[in-house]
Amino acid sequence: MGRKQTIPDGAEGSSIYLMPEEFLVLRAIQAKRKKKGKPRTSLNEIWIDALWRLAEDEGFTRKKLEAFLG
Repeated sequence: MGRKQTIPDGAEGSSIYLMPEEFLVLRAIQAKRKKKGKPRTSLNEIWIDALWRLAEDEGFTRKKLEAFLG
């Protein structure tokens, strides 16, 4: 049996292009999370976690963005 689908309903697809060293960073984070037994280990989940951290660093909170979307 495969891994449980983690993509929420309503999610939109996106494509990104990475240099080999950037992809290596993702794989290193993934390996570290798996070793620690953390649940969010897919590449998609890692990107989402990083995006939210960046948004917070830029002053955007989840609450503010959800209010913006109405």
